[in-house]
Amino acid sequence: MSERPSRLARDSAIVGAATIASRLLGFARDVLIARLLGGGPVADAFLAALRLPNLVRRVLGEGGLNAPFVPLYLAIKGERGEAAARGFAGEAAGQIALLLLVLVGLGELFAPWLVLGLAGGFADAPETLALASSYTRLMLPFLFLTTLASMLAALLNAEKRFAVAALAPALMNAILLGVLLLLHGKGASPETGSRWLALCTSLTGLAHLVMILLALRGPGLPGPRLRWSPDMTRLVRTGGATLLAASAAQLVLLVATQIASIGPGAVAALYYADRVFQLPLGFVGVAMGTVVLSDMALAANREGPDATLGQALALGLALALPAATALVALADPIVSVLFEHGRFDAADRERTSAALVMFGYGLPFAIAAKVFGQVYFARRAPRLPLISGGLAVFVATLVGLCLAGPANAASMAALAATFAFVAQGCLLGGALLRDGIWRPSLNSLRPIAAGLAASAIMLAVLELLLRLLNGPLAFDQPALHRVGALGLLCLAGLASYGAAGLALGAFGALPLRKRRG
Repeated sequence: MSERPSRLARDSAIVGAATIASRLLGFARDVLIARLLGGGPVADAFLAALRLPNLVRRVLGEGGLNAPFVPLYLAIKGERGEAAARGFAGEAAGQIALLLLVLVGLGELFAPWLVLGLAGGFADAPETLALASSYTRLMLPFLFLTTLASMLAALLNAEKRFAVAALAPALMNAILLGVLLLLHGKGASPETGSRWLALCTSLTGLAHLVMILLALRGPGLPGPRLRWSPDMTRLVRTGGATLLAASAAQLVLLVATQIASIGPGAVAALYYADRVFQLPLGFVGVAMGTVVLSDMALAANREGPDATLGQALALGLALALPAATALVALADPIVSVLFEHGRFDAADRERTSAALVMFGYGLPFAIAAKVFGQVYFARRAPRLPLISGGLAVFVATLVGLCLAGPANAASMAALAATFAFVAQGCLLGGALLRDGIWRPSLNSLRPIAAGLAASAIMLAVLELLLRLLNGPLAFDQPALHRVGALGLLCLAGLASYGAAGLALGAFGALPLRKRRG
């Protein structure tokens, strides 16, 4: 057989490992943010302002620019050679840099309106709005720096050099983590700490750009050009829609932030829950969106089913199902052990864990939608992902308007996001079935059913252990006991899922080893 399955697993593992390192550092960063800012108005203002940089970082870090750029770059390279492809890359970098300068300048001028676009509930809290506006102005240079860096990183990904681009977010989180440690050491107030963090967020964008520029010295840095070519017209024709479609999940989270802004402390609770949710989503989703896209782009001209799609879906769900089970079953101890320190109190924990449970239900659907969307991006046909993204935003808005109130804003915002992921995944999957691109057989569905059964066994094990470990997990216990108990729960869940999955055949379709034909 072909070596593609084993290479897919290897490249996915490289990107996934780099992503997990970034998310773990981000975890540590957010634990310190919660300890420094808690869940009050300063935290709401800072975390609402941080939503825009996070939107950009996640969209671009999860392959948002790869989707429009990589297939076109590879097509130009195949048709006209490497020099033409490099020239196109330079044109794209130059045009994007110019556009970004204009957008960042407008954002600096109209920061309060930008904040209200992210958290409309702040209109009734002028002090919070003023704080969020000042933090937004400090963070806006990040958008220019990291978007340009991600554009150049897409060139690395097109050449299948995944490691440096995947490691860049880890460097950015490490910088912020170091700043937070200094702020804690100096006993900074929430107001002072949040301003320094906002400023240093932009500095991480500069570090990202420098790291990518250094990595491009090997293959050669394309010179920026402001010339508009037919290739740029091709990029814009599909690229805008592709980027918007690839941003659907993050736009849903922006809607969720809008919903949460009607409740005090809810924006912060939603943010902390989302950060936990993003750990498994990032590990699977980024790997799928970065590695699978290259394989699909190379095979995009073939008729019939896409073999990579079934492989990627099986891999994604094998990891997403147990992760979702753990988020739902362990939401309260996870939030308590990670965040319930300093200014983050019991009320903040309850709001955050309720939101995390709702996010957990949506994780498999978010992963499935991510995998399904890559087929259309690889074929430079973003129309259906764009429609499904619009549907997801509409569903999130509708659910939030119907269910959310000041008392349950965070959990209902997360539930709205989950309904959106379900709608998006079902629409994309149904279209792939209709068009004959995805033809699941009984053999390909059996591992997914086995994964569901293994997850149910894992849930039973976790529920039993939770009763036995209630004492060590209690808030008044030493931190080491609580961390140890949570670690034991996670290891037990992993072991039970792994054993049950092996026994039931949940991993039979995965590219765990190179097979001989």
